[in-house]
Amino acid sequence: MKDILLELLIIVCPHGKGEKILKTLNPYINFVSLIRGKGTASSEIVALLGLGEPEKDMLFAFCEKKNVDTIYKTLQEQFVTNSNGVIAMTIPVAAVGGNLTLQVLLGNTKDLV
Repeated sequence: MKDILLELLIIVCPHGKGEKILKTLNPYINFVSLIRGKGTASSEIVALLGLGEPEKDMLFAFCEKKNVDTIYKTLQEQFVTNSNGVIAMTIPVAAVGGNLTLQVLLGNTKDLV
């Protein structure tokens, strides 16, 4: 099996935008969790960062490293403006607990029992 580099994608966006982002990025992401959150930053920091509303969607998903540039480009083109408060980052995943776990995180569950 070739080496697969896995990344954890984290996106914080205004509440209601998470579902749209999820649908758009669906071909590139797996094992998705969409959680509703509430910002706690002071109003000065919120204004400085352009985060606006305190209600947020937090999207956590796994993706292959080869898709990260496409994901960022898609987010930039379709969702990010100067002041809409979409924040995205990826964190490399160094190891997972076995091949079965890796296959689940990659979305390869069709043939799993």
